Amino acid sequence: MDDLNLHLQILVMEACKYPKNTPQHRKAINHLLRSLLKSGRIWRPAAGNDNNKDIYEEALQKTLVDLSSKTLCEKYNPEQGLFLHWFNRCLINKYRDEIRNARKVKRYQKRIQSVLENDEMSIDLIDNLVSPIDATLLTQIWESFKQWIIEDPDNFLKDCHIRDNPKANCQLFAELNRIQGKKWQEIADEVGSPQGSLRSHWNRKCEPLLQKWLEENQKLLGE
Repeated sequence: MDDLNLHLQILVMEACKYPKNTPQHRKAINHLLRSLLKSGRIWRPAAGNDNNKDIYEEALQKTLVDLSSKTLCEKYNPEQGLFLHWFNRCLINKYRDEIRNARKVKRYQKRIQSVLENDEMSIDLIDNLVSPIDATLLTQIWESFKQWIIEDPDNFLKDCHIRDNPKANCQLFAELNRIQGKKWQEIADEVGSPQGSLRSHWNRKCEPLLQKWLEENQKLLGE
């Protein structure tokens, strides 16, 4: 065992001597974390994975938080290996979890984006999902999206209408087409404007407004 690992093992033993949440325990944990961060031997992804730098930093922070709050004395067994090796395994697992979560978020984004792009969108879109967890989250997103369209609290959608026809506005188009699933010709007949004008206005004016809402509400996607 080299000097670093010996030093870390001693700090672990020191921290676990004291009950959790005591000042002595917190002080020992902080000493351990500082030594760990200064060691230069924390695992990092191989070179070439710069695109995942933010994901790695998030995984590292979460691993450190877990270590300081619950996992060290409860889950680490010194008899089964060195603390540094155990910590790096925890970090690798957390990093892989974050990668999977990031991919899942992208899938959510694509599914929600289909709400904007698919003219024949089924109102039962959620039923096509495989994972119950995914379905629950996507349902929450979709319900928030619908609520914003229907209520249009700042009149962003309603105020964006075809010239000389206030009834033919983005709020109505989104509610009738995206939520109720009506065809564009039905909507055209209802508002008294040609279908071509509706589709053109939707593509140029309405879709960007809906896309902006989705972009500004990324937290609903789990970020």
